Amino acid sequence: MAEPVTMTAMAVGSLLAGAILGVAFQDITVAIKESKSRCSNFRDALNSLENTISLLSPLIKEMDRLNQELGDSNKREVIIRLFLRQLKKGEALVSKCSSIRRWNLCKKRKYEKRLRNMDSSLRELSGVLQVGQALDIQRLQRILQDMYH
Repeated sequence: MAEPVTMTAMAVGSLLAGAILGVAFQDITVAIKESKSRCSNFRDALNSLENTISLLSPLIKEMDRLNQELGDSNKREVIIRLFLRQLKKGEALVSKCSSIRRWNLCKKRKYEKRLRNMDSSLRELSGVLQVGQALDIQRLQRILQDMYH
């Protein structure tokens, strides 16, 4: 008879973190689509934010999955948490934007700027990831160099 599979607290925590990340990406994507269908005030800014999220989502999910497999969660966990925090803020911001009336130019400008800043902050975080990846590649090159010399 097969023994039941037991999971460590760390594995359960990693699975939960991955699920939370997936839900956050899904929630903001749904909020953007709903907001775009309700009003056209922020269509360009929402399209840009949606494109950024659709590009980053699979990359962040893959990074999270690999961190779990390698037991290397500490290195990128901070960045993943920042992404998660930004996604939650983004979802709230997108929801607020859908309630702004077309004639309210002051609020329209204010929230359009916030949407563009949100998009920029997500892109900046992806830049931080790229620097981290470059550093990891250099470390691997150094390890391989040490192994073969």
